[in-house]
Amino acid sequence: MSEQAIFEHNAPLPSGDGSDGVVHWHVFRDPDLARQFVPSIRLSEGQILVGGRTEDSVGSLWWLGVRVDDIERWGNRRALNKHAASD
Repeated sequence: MSEQAIFEHNAPLPSGDGSDGVVHWHVFRDPDLARQFVPSIRLSEGQILVGGRTEDSVGSLWWLGVRVDDIERWGNRRALNKHAASD
């Protein structure tokens, strides 16, 4: 999936417990801000860019994250990190 196509499909926010392999993610209310953030993500071996769009009680959300191929090798599940960006 291309980096920009990531926002064209619905995907729930990461679980937050590492069970989905997503260890770091950012949430945006503005899709343009999410697209602008893509180039700042640097991936290492065993990591892929994931994301999508979803919504909450306030409105639409777009998110980007990093999924690792082996959460146990990655490290501490309590070190999961998420960021919400404001408009």
